[in-house]
Amino acid sequence: MRKISVLVLVPFMLIAWLQWASVRRGASLGRVPNVGAVDGVHSDAITRALVRAQQQAAIATRQIEQHATAASAPPVNMTTATTTDQHLLGTPTRAQAPVGQEATVSLSHTAIEAPANGGGCGERHKPYHTVLTATGQVYQQWQCRVMYWHWKKQKAADPKGSCTELTGFTRLVANAKGESDGLEEEIPSFFVKEYSGSELVRFGGYRVINRPYSVVQFLKTSYWRAIKEEYIYVAETDHILMHAIPNTASRGSPMAYVFGYMGVNPAHARVIEGVWPDGGRDGYRKVQPIGPSPVLIHRDDLERIARPWNDISIKLKTNPAADRMLGWVIEMWGYAVAAASLSLKHQELRDFQVEPGALSSAAQLRGFATRYWIFHYTYQFEYMLDGTACAPWTIGEFSLDKRHFSSEYPVAPLPQPPHGANEAAFYLLRAFNEAMLSIAAWPSRQPPSELPVQTLYGRRRLDWFSRHANGFATERRSNALVKALAGSVWECGKDGGSKQKLELAENGGARGIERATGRWGSLNDPTLGAPCPVHHCLFVDFSGGNKKYDVGVDEDNKKLHLMLQRRGTSSPSSTVSWRCWKSMD
Repeated sequence: MRKISVLVLVPFMLIAWLQWASVRRGASLGRVPNVGAVDGVHSDAITRALVRAQQQAAIATRQIEQHATAASAPPVNMTTATTTDQHLLGTPTRAQAPVGQEATVSLSHTAIEAPANGGGCGERHKPYHTVLTATGQVYQQWQCRVMYWHWKKQKAADPKGSCTELTGFTRLVANAKGESDGLEEEIPSFFVKEYSGSELVRFGGYRVINRPYSVVQFLKTSYWRAIKEEYIYVAETDHILMHAIPNTASRGSPMAYVFGYMGVNPAHARVIEGVWPDGGRDGYRKVQPIGPSPVLIHRDDLERIARPWNDISIKLKTNPAADRMLGWVIEMWGYAVAAASLSLKHQELRDFQVEPGALSSAAQLRGFATRYWIFHYTYQFEYMLDGTACAPWTIGEFSLDKRHFSSEYPVAPLPQPPHGANEAAFYLLRAFNEAMLSIAAWPSRQPPSELPVQTLYGRRRLDWFSRHANGFATERRSNALVKALAGSVWECGKDGGSKQKLELAENGGARGIERATGRWGSLNDPTLGAPCPVHHCLFVDFSGGNKKYDVGVDEDNKKLHLMLQRRGTSSPSSTVSWRCWKSMD
């Protein structure tokens, strides 16, 4: 065991040195790295060495965990989960238990962790159990894995050491059958049923309504009763823990984040009175600008609020006037109104989390690395290659947005932001890469010496965006290459084939080759390299199952080289499919 302990310390010592060196060179997580041209993966040797060290640390950590597991007796951590409500069918078993019957489940020894009371931790020591609410889609699975990795990192880094208050963890998953999804071997998990597709129709397809529903189910189980911590941190999948959260909550006084876009005003009075009539006409004044996450709450208070939160959320969502007024955060309003109805006053903490984006102000980012406990990556980082932040509702030439990975995992590592991006963009990118490269079972990684399989560059070619007012119309006004080629016609051919025309229309439409129609625009993706260089690269994407092309443009804008899109394949090719000459007609 001593040999393995030494083994695990070496790479972490190397990480510490590399991170110190990174700070000295301006490349730490809390400071904007001094990078030049984006190389598509890592900007300097320090970063590459840091990644290698992190990988070694992960391997060493797994070895010591395996050794500890082998040396210990098999854990006897069996418990049961009972559901008696006919509508609450979820169990944490691989096979669904019949309604109203006991279901025996095997719990990981890390899933339920007793608080470390005593041991010199003091009376103010208040351990809390993290409950990460999630659904079963790939989109949330990869976020859960990143979140849990950073949870473990911050637990290990907590200066309180063995007196950390960051103790147990459960991923609470709502999926179609309430069955396991395979990640329970990596993340302590509990599974409940989500609303069916037909049931979601009632809520206009609003899947977030599953969150209070899943918590109501969870609190009815013996799994919940077996959790020893008195406090619960309710987390979301897109949270990255920056530091261990000090627990200042108490029974009747939870901790909550202040959402600036949730301030109540007299316009809310009638809607709130409709779901909380006992509050009267002035009840809206008692509603705090909070949501159910992040919240650190006593378990008794969570048990009190869960059912009203669920019921009020449903009432609001099924009220057309409330739905129009409150929009996509309506479930958060359900929680806030429920809290007011119970006189459950929350501590309002403006620095509980940070929700940054490319347009973050200097004030928001002041003291960024040490000021906040949670990084909530709900907003996008959209930049042009020169580091200029893009206006809202647009996609940059560099686009760091979780929504790009709604049906597939990000491929590790993702390329660095352009020079000039803010420190939050670099922090998030490195947090993603750090977790993805350290999780041995992460399903996809970049090929060692080929074009990146997936990139954060070139996302402007998405069809919906090219048709958007901020898409092609903006490019035609501001992009010199697009301005020069809009409305042009080309004669195209391939070896041994007949000539065909290609038209790059002034509205962003493309038509011609093989009688196809589609869209075109600029493609400034530095990871494509010489075959399609920045400022001399287009995309031409034909719809209806036809092909997509990366298009290199000669310096004089008189020749095009169409290559089948090279993104999304582990064997990219720069073979030219069509060569085009500008028509003189």
